[in-house]
Amino acid sequence: MNDDQIYRLLRLLMLALGRLPMWLADFCAHLLGLLWFKIDARHRKITLENLTRAFGDQMTPDQIEILGKQVYKNIVNILFEFAWTLRFDRDTFLSHFTIKGTDHLKKVHARGKGVLGLLCHLGNFEMLIGGIEPAGVKGYAIYRSLDFKPLDRLIKEGRKRFSVEVIPLKGAFKRAESILEQGGIVGSLLDQNVDWRQGPFVDFFGYPACTHKGFAQLALKTKSPVMLMYTVRKNRHFTVEILPEIPLVETGDPIKDIEINTQNYTAAIEALARKYPDQYFWVHSRWKTKNFCPWPRQ
Repeated sequence: MNDDQIYRLLRLLMLALGRLPMWLADFCAHLLGLLWFKIDARHRKITLENLTRAFGDQMTPDQIEILGKQVYKNIVNILFEFAWTLRFDRDTFLSHFTIKGTDHLKKVHARGKGVLGLLCHLGNFEMLIGGIEPAGVKGYAIYRSLDFKPLDRLIKEGRKRFSVEVIPLKGAFKRAESILEQGGIVGSLLDQNVDWRQGPFVDFFGYPACTHKGFAQLALKTKSPVMLMYTVRKNRHFTVEILPEIPLVETGDPIKDIEINTQNYTAAIEALARKYPDQYFWVHSRWKTKNFCPWPRQ
């Protein structure tokens, strides 16, 4: 099968999943989440190690394992919810959202420098940028293309249905800079591990986590306000919240500024992961890069 045929098959599968009664879709998500947790030893180990790092002083191993299973159910739910929304028009899609914090957004957006949306892998993050459309500002999302092209095509088309435009990671800095100058919102995820050459190590749950420098660099260059935006679910209803601006720190030392601001952004994400641990993406090896070498100061 070629990529186009695989894409069509995936789309038919998603449309079929989207027609399942809600109770059945939730049951399937729960069952598949447990099955995935049981058979995928590598990611199960990563998840439980991550949760133990974050909450080992507060939870027993049994409690951590229960939380780990909830995390897997949350991830599988993203698949079913993506399929579920394929049958919606714009108004029906947005009727499943409650938006909070638009007053914060409108206040900072009035400065005319656009808004940098600080995003993380929480809840159904695939729906986040589309969910802020009622705030009246067009959303853009920086996106790293998937290696599996049929799935990549399906996800991109799903995002574009609700006025979300994706920005390919290659060349994203200049494109994002231009959008911000025009007053747009550019969202970017900032909670994934990177190679030590790509950014500083910052504290995340008490451990050094190597974090990409690009987000802080963009904020420092454009002076666009940074606002943490996230979505969480409850019974197929989604709450999108836009939190108050995270102040930009400028000391005069460019490297130090990147380190301090990246730390501040990471601390804000950590607070959300603590608040909604069952909806955070703990299967990612966030502390994979070891702090054996300092981030180059040049």
